[in-house]
Amino acid sequence: MKFKNIYKNKTSFFLLLIIIFILHQNNVLEKVYTISKFTTKERLIKSYGYCEGAGYGFIDDVFKENVINQNIEILNDNDNFSFNNSIWFKYKVNQSTSKEQIILINNRKSIDLINNEKVRLIFKGKDYGFFRVIKQIDNCYYLKND
Repeated sequence: MKFKNIYKNKTSFFLLLIIIFILHQNNVLEKVYTISKFTTKERLIKSYGYCEGAGYGFIDDVFKENVINQNIEILNDNDNFSFNNSIWFKYKVNQSTSKEQIILINNRKSIDLINNEKVRLIFKGKDYGFFRVIKQIDNCYYLKND
């Protein structure tokens, strides 16, 4: 009788050790803490950046501050991306993409300043024309062609 209880206790103990080991290896406690402490937006900005990387924070702010009913062309001048992966943040299926509004992330030398309000956008050799700057933070721009 006692032998069966000892065997059950050892099995339970080793099972508990294995579970603790797996939880530790996958940083589960740290991940649970991060999910509970930070909002979804804070976690996305931490992962994708505000005005660097994919620029999630700036794109989200533009969409919250403005009434935008269609997709906007998002240009990202980050050399680490082989394709424009910032589009998927706010992409709406079955809606057209507006060429009248552009969000420019990680701008280096794509904008020629005409005056305080007007700029000329030439992105990777393609001339997009003249735009008005609606919002600018560091090297990120929200542009409209009026």
